[in-house]
Amino acid sequence: MCNEYMDSPEEALATVEAHLLENPDDASAWNMKGVLQAQKEHFGDALRSFDRAISLDPGLSAAHSNKGRVLMALGPEKASEALRSFETALKLNPDDVRILHDKALSLRALGRSEAELECYKRLSELVGAEWGVWLRKGDIELELGLFDSALNSFDRALELKEDLTSAYVHKAIALTMLEQFGEALKSAKKATKIDPRNIEAWLILGDVNIRAEKYKAAMKALERASDLDPTDASVQNTMGMVCYKQGRLKDAVRYLRLAVGRRRNYTTALRNLGLILMELEEWSEAKEVLTRLSSVVTDDPDVYDALATAHARMDYFCPAHEAWEKARKLYKRKGNQNDAERVTVLGRAARINCSRQKKALKEKKEREKMQRRFSNRHALRRKKMK
Repeated sequence: MCNEYMDSPEEALATVEAHLLENPDDASAWNMKGVLQAQKEHFGDALRSFDRAISLDPGLSAAHSNKGRVLMALGPEKASEALRSFETALKLNPDDVRILHDKALSLRALGRSEAELECYKRLSELVGAEWGVWLRKGDIELELGLFDSALNSFDRALELKEDLTSAYVHKAIALTMLEQFGEALKSAKKATKIDPRNIEAWLILGDVNIRAEKYKAAMKALERASDLDPTDASVQNTMGMVCYKQGRLKDAVRYLRLAVGRRRNYTTALRNLGLILMELEEWSEAKEVLTRLSSVVTDDPDVYDALATAHARMDYFCPAHEAWEKARKLYKRKGNQNDAERVTVLGRAARINCSRQKKALKEKKEREKMQRRFSNRHALRRKKMK
């Protein structure tokens, strides 16, 4: 939306309102009034002005598109309504590049990637010299798993603007998914040379090296990413998993502890840390980590299964039985009958041992109670003898 007046928005709005007093049926003036109101962030008034313009002239494409833009400014919950406005505007003016961009944005807000891709295909035909169109088109294709098409789009973007770091980074991802690791490494390295301070470029370089099983090179890239942002827990998590793949389990734990220290409810790192601690048979810490994970991830049977195992290995059979029972219900809900039967057997054994522990604890308390009574009587007898 643009202001055609040289005056300030307030003066321009006053001029339009004066015009409308003399010409109340001027749809274009109502549209301009809405534009000026939107500039002042008076969105409710702006929408009413656009609706008045549309009622006077349903074929006024600008009023439909401007209404859609105001609706988008109100938040993603208005994206569906905005999309209808953009679609109406495009029926009136099918090849309007700006409205096509607006429609694509509303589709993105709605998570409709395939429909958004169709918009960018049309935009690439209309404004094929705009690198941003090809970059976004490639990103959507990458998201949809259309890796060959994404590569073509990224290459086209790079022909138009050769220093596009994000195009090289996302091209590396597409090449990695196609298992073309050599080309992926070239693309990721090119990104780090263009922008050495781009953390995403170093992360992707690390990821490509991991997939290519070049773990030393992966750690170097990840260390560089960590230097750029020492607070990024995802870097520490990835470094931990590189150490794990190298068989350096204690180093893996060190990095993963840093990750969950920096982001308390980082579920991926908590899961990795818990499972590696179980491999190291560090059951006490594993139990604490998996308990923390289960408080965040409440619908994953594997989490409760692992937590129950940690409890059982520490002879805490009552909480082990409870965790396996939760795992059984979740496995059954997910249709995983084999695992549901497996944890049922484990849970039954834990319940038996839990009962034994409760009985033993009760007997111990009774013995302690009897001992206290005996001690008290003995003390009283000695007192009387004095």
